[in-house]
Amino acid sequence: MTTVTPILTGVAAHIAKYADAVAVPGGGTQIFVSGTPGLREDGTAPEDFTEEARQCWANVEAALAKAGAKLTDVVSMRQWLTNRDDLPAYMAVNREFIRHEPAGMLAIIDGLVWPNLRVEVEVVAVLPA
Repeated sequence: MTTVTPILTGVAAHIAKYADAVAVPGGGTQIFVSGTPGLREDGTAPEDFTEEARQCWANVEAALAKAGAKLTDVVSMRQWLTNRDDLPAYMAVNREFIRHEPAGMLAIIDGLVWPNLRVEVEVVAVLPA
């Protein structure tokens, strides 16, 4: 697990459980996970949004694992949803996967590269030296 020092100003606490900023000690390996949608291995997206969000995070977790990292090594995350109504369901799924306080950003956007995709996540993880 990466040792990250959350920096809390109080702003983020009004929105969700994430840090306003994080400090990461130097000397580790940085892993940048590309924007990752909730596609299954066969390339299809689940019909149910909650299932799609879980698949999205499972895909991020799998990418991290291939690099020797875990979700607890995530120091920063960017999250995009295409429908504001999906926000409560997404936040519940996010809490299943992310239990620490990395830096974070979440945006509601008009759409992703495929019109049937509703969520995408990009993370940065750091492995200690």
